Amino acid sequence: MIQRFRISPTFRSAIFRAKRWFYATFCKNCPKEIIEENKKMWVQLASKLIEESNKLGISDKPTRLEIEYEVVNGKFKPIRATVEAFEMKSLGKHTISI
Repeated sequence: MIQRFRISPTFRSAIFRAKRWFYATFCKNCPKEIIEENKKMWVQLASKLIEESNKLGISDKPTRLEIEYEVVNGKFKPIRATVEAFEMKSLGKHTISI
């Protein structure tokens, strides 16, 4: 399965959006032991994403996340994540008389 998120203003906000999705999807109406395992997998995934974003220097860039995962017996198993970073640049300045 793949979860693709909208473009976020920064990488940090993309992680926050992914975190909300994760908790809403994998931590509701589940036994406690599965919730704890899912949380551990989320922490591993989020830590790796943050570490890589710091290496790439994209923490404050507009970003889109895509998380590929599988669900086995209600357990979240991330396979890979794709981080798409964008850069804002001016396309020109135009003055319009009114």
